[in-house]
Amino acid sequence: MIWLLVAVGGGLGATLRYSVQILITKMATPSYWATVLVNLIGSFFIGLTHVWEIDNKIALSFFTIGMLGGFTTFSTFSFEVVKLVNQKQLVKSFLYVLVNILGGLLCFWVGWSL
Repeated sequence: MIWLLVAVGGGLGATLRYSVQILITKMATPSYWATVLVNLIGSFFIGLTHVWEIDNKIALSFFTIGMLGGFTTFSTFSFEVVKLVNQKQLVKSFLYVLVNILGGLLCFWVGWSL
């Protein structure tokens, strides 16, 4: 049952992730900002789940492992940093790393503090 909930949550998270990507692209904004946005949102909600101290293994598996695991994109983050560096966009790559990591930590802390 838990495997199924993780799979359904992951599908939902991936669909939400794709929706953010489409929205950002339609706004004529560089697509890597979609990654920043989902990493910040995901960090915030993971912070909230740890404060709630969810003891229900089923709910935790669906939401944290499934949905947020499918939604956040740290592997895409790594790819995009390397891509920016390869394109000799060193300042952009540095700012991109800084916003993702410090912003993610800040959003996690805010979620945890709530």
